[in-house]
Amino acid sequence: MKKIFLALAALATMAAVSCVKDEQNPDALVPEPEPEVVYDYTKLVLNELSGAGEDNEKFFELYNTGSQEIDLAGVTINKDEELTWTGAKGQKIPANGFFAIVGAKGTTADGFSSGFSAKKSVIVELFAPDGTKLDTFQRGEKGSAWGDQALDNNKGSWSRIPDGTGAFMITPTATPGAANNGEGATGDPDLVGNSLVVPQPSIVLNELYGAGEDNEKFFELYNPGSKEVSLKGYTINKDEELCWTGADDLKIAAKGFYLILGAKGTTETGFSSGFSAKKTVIVELFDAEGKKIDTFQRGDKGAGWGETIESNNGSWSRIPDGTGKFMITPTVTGGAANDATDAKEDELVK
Repeated sequence: MKKIFLALAALATMAAVSCVKDEQNPDALVPEPEPEVVYDYTKLVLNELSGAGEDNEKFFELYNTGSQEIDLAGVTINKDEELTWTGAKGQKIPANGFFAIVGAKGTTADGFSSGFSAKKSVIVELFAPDGTKLDTFQRGEKGSAWGDQALDNNKGSWSRIPDGTGAFMITPTATPGAANNGEGATGDPDLVGNSLVVPQPSIVLNELYGAGEDNEKFFELYNPGSKEVSLKGYTINKDEELCWTGADDLKIAAKGFYLILGAKGTTETGFSSGFSAKKTVIVELFDAEGKKIDTFQRGDKGAGWGETIESNNGSWSRIPDGTGKFMITPTVTGGAANDATDAKEDELVK
C-alpha cells in the first residue's frame, strides 16, 4: 500500500511541475503567425475621374480587374507629380470591384488633397505600395503652360469603356463606385496616351537559350502573379508551328519559373522544334483557350526569314524578370532569376 501511495504522489508532483512549466513558457500559448497575404497590385487601374461640380463632388475611382480582393493600404495617387492620396489600412477593393475617392482639396475625410479641374491639363498617376507605377491618366501635353492650359470643359466624367480595360471616354453620366455608363460616350482628343489597358498576362516567356547542344537549349516561363497557375493546354509555337503543349498536371508556382529544356525532342519534356542562337525566329506563347499572351521575335519577317544573323552565346532574358524587355545576358540562368550582369540590348529583337 505504501508503494502505491508513493507512486501516486510522484505522478501528482510531475503533473504539477508540468503545469508550472506550461504556465511559465509563453511560447506554449502563442498561436502560429498567420501567413502573409500577397496582393496582385498589377490588377489595379484608374477607372473613372470627374472634375466637375463642387470640390466635395469630384472624385477618382479605382477598379480591380483581378479575381482577388486587394488591400489599398500604401497605394498612392499623384496629381501633377505631387502626392495627393494614400490608401489607409482597412480600405479594400473587392475582386472586379470599385473604390471611389471622393472629395478634392481635403473637403472630405477620405478624399484627396489636390484640386482637380474638368477644363485644365492634368496628369494623374497610380502607384503600388512599392512605388511601381500601375496606371496613368493624362490630359494635355506637358509644356510651359502645364496645369494652366484651358481645355474643353467636361461636365461628366472620363470613364473607361468597358470598365477596367477600355480607353477613357467622356461620359455625360458620372457613376462613382459603380459600373461606368457608356451611353452618349464620346472621345476626348486632348487625352494623351489614351489606350486600352492590356492586363498583365499570368504567364510570360522569360528567358530563351539557343546556344550549345540541342539538349541544353530551353524556353523558360515565369509566373509574375501571386497565385499558382495550371499550364494544362498552354502551347508554344516556334515560327508559327506548334512545338510544345503543357501537360495536364503541369503547374507553375506564384513568382515561379518553369524550364522547357531540350530542343528537337532530345528530352521527354522539351520542345519538338529546333532553336538557334544565330537565326531569325519568332516564339509565341498561347494560353489554354488559344489566346496569344506573349511573343519573342528576333529579326524581320521577309525573304530572309530563318537565315543566319548575329549569334548570341548567352540567353535572351527579361530584365527584370517577368516585366522587363529582353536583353542579351552572358550568364544563363534557366529555372532561376535572370542575371542582369553585363546585359546589353539586342537591336534585332522586336
